[in-house]
Amino acid sequence: MSGSPTSNPNSDTGLASHIASGISAVFPPLAGIIFFFIEKKDSLARHWAVQSIFFGCTWIVLWIAYSILAAILVHIPFLGVLLLGLIYLVLLLGGFVLWLLGVINAFQGKSWEYPFVSAQCKKLFPKLVP
Repeated sequence: MSGSPTSNPNSDTGLASHIASGISAVFPPLAGIIFFFIEKKDSLARHWAVQSIFFGCTWIVLWIAYSILAAILVHIPFLGVLLLGLIYLVLLLGGFVLWLLGVINAFQGKSWEYPFVSAQCKKLFPKLVP
């Protein structure tokens, strides 16, 4: 039975790089935080742990901002509800597509970064980047 290895002796977790990366990408930001503190040797797993933290925290902040905006715009009769629906669709579909791209790239073992999100978070939190 051939395939990629499921364990990595050069890892603190013992998981293969792409498995640890994929787990971080599937469950942002919680798994990213866990792998960031546990994994010190595997650079790909650490990269995806940081990407998971960046993406997950950005996602949470955007939903909080949407909730605040919804509380304001809901009082505008027709236009407010229409705008909220459009913003909701953009957030939902855009976030899902980015999450899915991240999961696919992480399980393939690629060192991919989320567009715009990663660049901005690297500027704000330079010490977090491996």
